[in-house]
Amino acid sequence: MSTNPNWKILSGVFLALSLTACDGGETVPTEVPEGDRFELRLLGQDAEDYEKLMLGVGRVEVMVQGRRVPFQLSPSARAMDLARTDHAYLLGYFYLPAEADAADVRVHFDDVGAFRESGVTGLINARSGSLLFTTKRVELEKRKHVVVQLHLNDSLFQGRGSRVLLPSTFVVH
Repeated sequence: MSTNPNWKILSGVFLALSLTACDGGETVPTEVPEGDRFELRLLGQDAEDYEKLMLGVGRVEVMVQGRRVPFQLSPSARAMDLARTDHAYLLGYFYLPAEADAADVRVHFDDVGAFRESGVTGLINARSGSLLFTTKRVELEKRKHVVVQLHLNDSLFQGRGSRVLLPSTFVVH
């Protein structure tokens, strides 16, 4: 089987960027925060054109009534192959206070991703690709998680020298 040496180079660059990227100020709490725990997951959709599509999430912010609530970022969020549409990657856990009816969630992608499509490889500029949505407690309590479906064919556009991520999503509880 022949492999494209450019893909190996891009994979190495992406891995190096992922490993050296700042952690976004997220800390792992030593105690379990107060509130009800819910999962946040990300699933690639409409990825049939892609053999691989690597993106990472560096930071997630969850706000309730104007104040930030604890979020535990999962290590698996740093390197996800979103061309794999049979797996919703765990981004982490957030803790919703008992009095909160809803939360505003913002997911910040790492600056750079990579893709392979029909043997062609390239980079993804994900700097402006953050996701923002509101989720309601009544919906979260049904399954204890929220899944963001990222529709790849509608989210990636050809830019100068790379693809640009402008997310098109659907939120499922």
